[in-house]
Amino acid sequence: MTVSSKQLHRSQRRDALIYWIYIPSAVVLGGKTVDRLLDLPSIPSFGGLPVIPAAILIGIGVVFIQRATFDLKHYGGGTPNPQAPPERLVTEGSFSLCRHPMFLGYDLTALGTVLLLRSWGMLIIAYPIFIALEIRFLQNREEPVLARRFGAAYSDYRKRIPFLLPNPFKRRKPS
Repeated sequence: MTVSSKQLHRSQRRDALIYWIYIPSAVVLGGKTVDRLLDLPSIPSFGGLPVIPAAILIGIGVVFIQRATFDLKHYGGGTPNPQAPPERLVTEGSFSLCRHPMFLGYDLTALGTVLLLRSWGMLIIAYPIFIALEIRFLQNREEPVLARRFGAAYSDYRKRIPFLLPNPFKRRKPS
């Protein structure tokens, strides 16, 4: 099925709203609601210290997202959008570190935001729920689609490359 440029842009705008507005808003509002309901204090700032790790996490997260998007186009001939997916299985670049580097980027960005906003409710309730739902989505929706599309190649890739968290101590065999 060929997708028009207009349909693709509409789908990309929808995805941007979901990943950059709706989901982060749910994490922030959910966490802040927990803070208020349980009368939780803010995470201590230790002289402004959370700003530095928060900025680092957000920066690394954005780099992962941008790199994964580039890798999907450069190595796979497609986009992260299901309307125009990669034509080939991408195992190079950021996809040689983990099977879902874009989601890792979102996770790091969200964790940086949690630290920046200094919310216990976000850190101990909303963020873990977000991660659990994401893992469920990836395991039950994303990975089965990839397994059907790419068959044995995806099965081999799954055996070699970690799910979401890169293992810096594991040597990877070239594909």
